Amino acid sequence: VDHTFDARPELHVRSTICSSSSLPLSPPPTTMASAAARAFLSGAAKASPVSYVEKRVLRTSPMHLLDIISDVDSYSQFLPQCTHSQILRRSNCGTMFDATLTVGLPPLSEEYVSRVKVDTEAMTVEARSIRSSLFDSLKSRWKLRPVPASREQQKQLRRGVNSLSDATSSSLNSKTEDDEHCDVEFEVEIKASNPLIVGTLDKLLEEVAGKQVTAFEKRCLQISPSKRAKR
Repeated sequence: VDHTFDARPELHVRSTICSSSSLPLSPPPTTMASAAARAFLSGAAKASPVSYVEKRVLRTSPMHLLDIISDVDSYSQFLPQCTHSQILRRSNCGTMFDATLTVGLPPLSEEYVSRVKVDTEAMTVEARSIRSSLFDSLKSRWKLRPVPASREQQKQLRRGVNSLSDATSSSLNSKTEDDEHCDVEFEVEIKASNPLIVGTLDKLLEEVAGKQVTAFEKRCLQISPSKRAKR
């Protein structure tokens, strides 16, 4: 398997999994500005982790959600607080890529680069930061599992239709009882040396993670699997 990166725009997420240890690409160099910012914000404090796990059953198939999660270029179109998203380079094996995102967690705003690994067999998507000025590390992990929808789950999901847009509600109402559902675990862990940043994240991370999962669910309902396949 060829583990080198190229600049091709296509993302083939169903290829053989790459080994991150075999990737020849080094993390992008830290600029003097970002190094100075981290030194100013962190001082001599020890990095403290803040983590949260959001668990939910979503009304979409695991593979469709996996495709939406892998479409990082589109994040800025639907994710709250995400103002820019772009895939920078991809491995030739197609299952790993580096991407830059700019996110705002008021009063914080950060542009960082992450390395993302997509595993279609395990149905997981893992990301870890390889360049960040505010955070010592930022990790996220999606774990997806198919689940049959019970009648009670269907009732609960339908009760949530009123909180969605008209287009999303129409999409939900058009589904049948045999539709696929997906059990989701979305785990986020952020390490920062600055106690002010840690305190802010501790208050906001649960809310932000919940909003992100909701945004991905809406995106899955708005874009059919057939439309994603044609891209």
